[in-house]
Amino acid sequence: MSLGFYSDKGSIYVFFRKQKSGKSIKLKYYPGIVLGDPEKDWDSAKQRAKDKEINKKLVNIEKAVNDILEQHNPFLLTNISFGQLIEDRISNKSHVNRTSFFEYCQIFYEENKKKIGERRSKSILTAINKIKEFSPTLSFDDIDRKFYREFVAWLEDHDHYANYVGSIIKDLKRILNYATENGANANLAYRDFKKPSEDVFNIYLTEAEIEQIYNLNVSTEAVLSLYTEEEKKKKKHLSAESLRRQVESIERARKLFVIGCWTGLRVENYLAIDPDIQIDLKEGYLHAIANKNGPKLKIPLHRLVRQIVEKDGFPGTISQQKLNDALKKLGQLAGIKEVILYTRTVGGQRKEFSRLKYEMITSHTARRSFASNLLIRGIPKQYIMSVTGHSTEKSFNKYTQAVQKDMMSAKLKDYDVWG
Repeated sequence: MSLGFYSDKGSIYVFFRKQKSGKSIKLKYYPGIVLGDPEKDWDSAKQRAKDKEINKKLVNIEKAVNDILEQHNPFLLTNISFGQLIEDRISNKSHVNRTSFFEYCQIFYEENKKKIGERRSKSILTAINKIKEFSPTLSFDDIDRKFYREFVAWLEDHDHYANYVGSIIKDLKRILNYATENGANANLAYRDFKKPSEDVFNIYLTEAEIEQIYNLNVSTEAVLSLYTEEEKKKKKHLSAESLRRQVESIERARKLFVIGCWTGLRVENYLAIDPDIQIDLKEGYLHAIANKNGPKLKIPLHRLVRQIVEKDGFPGTISQQKLNDALKKLGQLAGIKEVILYTRTVGGQRKEFSRLKYEMITSHTARRSFASNLLIRGIPKQYIMSVTGHSTEKSFNKYTQAVQKDMMSAKLKDYDVWG
């Protein structure tokens, strides 16, 4: 651990560095102390100024930093929170009082957006905006059990799904945990907040339905058939060039989705397969990683995956948004129009819905279909879980609950009571 004072073109700053167990942290703080003559007024060897008054300030800062390091984990601090804690310590002010909740939300977002990725960053922003919409002047001290009850009720009154409400509460608790660890929050009532959730019904595609998508001929005529007569009259998105791009995008999505259905990889992984490194046609394997932390796997190449790669080469990637848009079109063209009935908790009430199956196809349906179809074929769960990355049978059963219900219903028909 090292703590020192340095001069940057006459502007003095504090620099703290620490390494532990392979981790390292570097923190800087500029207290606004400027030297008259950077060369004459600063002793770099002693890390002190020639001016006694400046040195008194540096001593106070050093004492403040040492006090802070006794009470805070430096690996949880940022340059912003480090500087605020120093100023609070010197002025004997509470950090909770000087940093508002929403100011800290912004600090949390800026400090973490690169670490948590684009998808999680958007979720955090959504949560912050919803909280601000509910209570624009919210402070840390206001976040108690009463706030929790009223906020959840407000979200339910706006007809949000239970899992959506749960994601907002989860992100709120993440922000508050971070603020508490960094000394910005002393109100711990949030630790009792429960995250609303429910098991959501998700479809899977049968092997026959995957074959239907694989065998599709995605042509200009096929794409045109997806438009209503009114849309055709308006000639919206129907130029020759636009149709060509749509055909290309849907065709790419068709191949990538089928590959996802027969490899069991997460969407971010099957969209990023490097065929030169990961696909071994000679031995018949795809080399991949089951989840973010491993283990490494050798997944046998399904005949459809092999045919795609051997015929046209591995398809180029596509964004998840474009993939999801294309998949519903593919399902519609393939005639996957079974009516699906399901229930969801909306606004605190259980409601029944019905949709056509193709409308429910998403990029994640591929991995679910992989697990479900292998289960139907009688492959042991532990073999399937080694590819999907599920660590417990309980989580795997939730993941494949749709196919397990179908299997039980089919088995029930074998008994003669229905005759």
